[in-house]
Amino acid sequence: MYQEKSIIPPVLEIRKLLMEFNRRLPVWALTVFTVDGYVLGHRHNNESMPENIETVISSMSAGLITISEDFIKLVNNTKSFGQVIIEAEDAGMVSFSILLKHLAENVMLACIFPRDLELGLISFEIENLRQEIREVVRLWEVRLHEESMT
Repeated sequence: MYQEKSIIPPVLEIRKLLMEFNRRLPVWALTVFTVDGYVLGHRHNNESMPENIETVISSMSAGLITISEDFIKLVNNTKSFGQVIIEAEDAGMVSFSILLKHLAENVMLACIFPRDLELGLISFEIENLRQEIREVVRLWEVRLHEESMT
């Protein structure tokens, strides 16, 4: 039986999902990207995020994922990258966390949030977002540069 696909392109669906997520939780930034660096969707909250922090964090995320994947494969080549959390504490001004998570095929998520948000709630919401993004990827039969996975 033929199932008609939504007329909304997958990138716009992902951006909509990020906007809905950001309404529920006041994270600083959410970025969904492929392992080769193509940004599928991004949402940030300029009002609460320290100036210039997003550029620094996004540039290091790819390196952290690569290091994590390489280490996992070195230990056990049947395993793959799932998630890593980086916590940054400052003696007074800014404390934040970065959660990097594998979502679907080679689709990744970087979430930057202040440390005073509850990690359990963020993890729960990100798992829900993961399921929704997997559905978008599955429905659109997106094969996001599988051959370029590290």
